[in-house]
Amino acid sequence: MLKSSTLLAIAPALLALCGTAEAACVYPQAPQSLPNGNTATEAEMKVANGQIKDYVKSVQETYLQCLDKEKNDAIAALDNTDPEYPQKKAALEAIQAKKNNAAVDELQALATRWNAEIKAFKEKSSK
Repeated sequence: MLKSSTLLAIAPALLALCGTAEAACVYPQAPQSLPNGNTATEAEMKVANGQIKDYVKSVQETYLQCLDKEKNDAIAALDNTDPEYPQKKAALEAIQAKKNNAAVDELQALATRWNAEIKAFKEKSSK
């Protein structure tokens, strides 16, 4: 674990390294709403399914890969002869891991909600 004084000392450098690259990794916007499976039409469910697939693809194939590249570029820009290199590298890796985990958590939450709506739609349709 980094000491707070070390983290404070390296924070400006990390922000400078991440500042320009961060703008390149734009988190895609999740679908604003999901149709209610109890009342939605098949067409509404198909449209929403397409939106969700596009969102998942954007997160997995664009955003998460961008985060990984951003981390690797920032680590490559560090001076590996710097005595604080291990701490700086660890801090960059921790930031990337938090962003990655947040995106994966949001994907999982959306999948859980969507699966509940699909289940409700199928139950309604089978009656």
